[in-house]
Amino acid sequence: MRTLIIRIAIFFVFFSVNSQVYKFGKVSKEELEESYCKIDSSIGAEVIYKRQKVYVDRAKTYGFRQINEIHERIKIYNKNGFNWATKKLRLYYVTGSNRELVQGLKGYTYNLDNGKIIKEKLSKNGIFNNTESDRYKTKTFTMPNVKEGSVIEYTYKIGSPYREIDDVHFQYTIPIKRFDLEVVTSDRYVYSRMFNPRSDIIPRISNTTRNKAGFDFNENVLTSTVINVPPLIEEPYVNNIYNYRSKLIFELISIKSSGHTLKNYATSWEDVVKDINESSYFGHQINKIDAFKEEVNILKSSVSDKSLLMKLVYDYVRDRMVWNGLYGKYARNIKKAHKEKKGSVPEINLMLVAMLKAVGLKANPVLISTKNKGIPLIPTIDGFNYVIACVELNGKNILLDASEKYGIPGLLPLRAINWEGILVLKDGGFRKINLYPETFSQANVMLSLVLNDDGSIKGKQRTHYTKTDALRYRREYKNYSKEEYEEVLMNRFSFDEILDFDVKNIVDLEKPIIETVSFEIDEGFDVIGDNIYISPLFFLQKEANPFKLNKRKYPIDFGYPFSRKKMINIKIPEGYQVSSMPESLKIALPDNMGSFLFNVSKTPEGFNVMSTFKINTAIIPAHKYFEIKEFYNQRVAKEAEKVVLSRK
Repeated sequence: MRTLIIRIAIFFVFFSVNSQVYKFGKVSKEELEESYCKIDSSIGAEVIYKRQKVYVDRAKTYGFRQINEIHERIKIYNKNGFNWATKKLRLYYVTGSNRELVQGLKGYTYNLDNGKIIKEKLSKNGIFNNTESDRYKTKTFTMPNVKEGSVIEYTYKIGSPYREIDDVHFQYTIPIKRFDLEVVTSDRYVYSRMFNPRSDIIPRISNTTRNKAGFDFNENVLTSTVINVPPLIEEPYVNNIYNYRSKLIFELISIKSSGHTLKNYATSWEDVVKDINESSYFGHQINKIDAFKEEVNILKSSVSDKSLLMKLVYDYVRDRMVWNGLYGKYARNIKKAHKEKKGSVPEINLMLVAMLKAVGLKANPVLISTKNKGIPLIPTIDGFNYVIACVELNGKNILLDASEKYGIPGLLPLRAINWEGILVLKDGGFRKINLYPETFSQANVMLSLVLNDDGSIKGKQRTHYTKTDALRYRREYKNYSKEEYEEVLMNRFSFDEILDFDVKNIVDLEKPIIETVSFEIDEGFDVIGDNIYISPLFFLQKEANPFKLNKRKYPIDFGYPFSRKKMINIKIPEGYQVSSMPESLKIALPDNMGSFLFNVSKTPEGFNVMSTFKINTAIIPAHKYFEIKEFYNQRVAKEAEKVVLSRK
């Protein structure tokens, strides 16, 4: 471990090293002429320079505000880096002086034209404002005229009335040549600091104290310079790659005045849950049932069975309410949302909790950090951005999210399945609760194929989707007409013509999706001399192992346990016989993490194939990577083996 830390430390130096000055607006011809990243020529972009300074300043309008000042210069090497020309700034945005504001935003795109540096200014029509959640807005800007070889540069300040300091990110998915950081805080504000323990890159920092001229307090100054920081490497089945980036996390613990503590902030999960639950936008909302008392009484009198009652309440809220796309944990007004039949995730799901409790069920809210947000590493109120409902019934916890139109009790959308949630109890206590489903989602395929001696295939495929797989199908299917979805299937499976297509149970959410498609393929296999060589799974074959790296740093997140079963009946052309076929294979991962079964057997008219692939554990730790990689290797190799047909 000591050797690893020493090796990593070479990336980090103090300000006295490599003291090149990067002035805004002064991009060099050499930077524009650079044609590829020296770390990896396939990388689309690279941060040439970043400077971040956090400090407190006095604004004319709002008084003292914390400033987060950014200057960033990025080289765009190729089209894979074009997305770095768009930047999204997330702002806490409520009324009056309590909102965060962007100040001094300006930027340029630099290009070479016949050896001359041409720069184009970021214009107002490249800047957009959007609402993200109940309390957050975003300001997004896109740099103009970005090409392969461009350098983009921008600077801005975010002014905030709050003293919380956002995480400082030392690592991106592209390399960083140099990053200068300075954080200046008053000694009246006490912060805890920690580096991300999931990253193996730990920057070196310097701390000094200085007197603030004209004031009766000192300033604490943290500085760090990092150079040549390697990128985060994207890997398949990672819940959120940014959970593993190198970053410095600040948490405000207390505020002092004249040596005495005025206020202590939440420093434990107990404090965090207590603060959230006591908010008028959370715990108090659950008691507001007057607006739908009539509906509650009708539902309560409809059935006596608690399981059916839970479903009735859930279906009522899900079907009545339209999700407005906003996340969050606080509900501004569930009465108003109920009346308008539209609301945010917390408005819909806290309403659900309130109605479940009103009909006599043991229901509580669950705080979640979504996959996109990541996993909170320290106790913090801002660590949660989503809330669902939980009903304790017959000794089991049933999770519910009524913002998902295709949801059913016990089935969460993928956006909400992220490790653990915090179940908020009535007395203000809490306990952690697993969010991953415990039962399989299935995609079972029955395929009948008739092979013709000219290489064409006529077939019928029938697929059953259950649970999360069914939910995902419904979400995809809703975006298309029937004719458009046929085009999707033709592209996905390389069909040349679809003769018939039907989907059952799109609306009946309790039943599995049943998709049936009849099709033709003009050239489905090759006839070579007197032999035909066939991949027995045809277009259902797993052609490549997604796990290609020699080592893995991150846990493997499959999202949910799943089973993929394929049963195929193949009728071969007349005059041919099966002369060779793959041997059967049955393998299992250790600790019952998964299994693979593959079998080919002859029939009077051809052969049958049965393949079952299961992943029993949604999350698999990184130290099991080699077992998973080899497991997939064996599957891919076995499915690539050929059935050989020869003339009789």
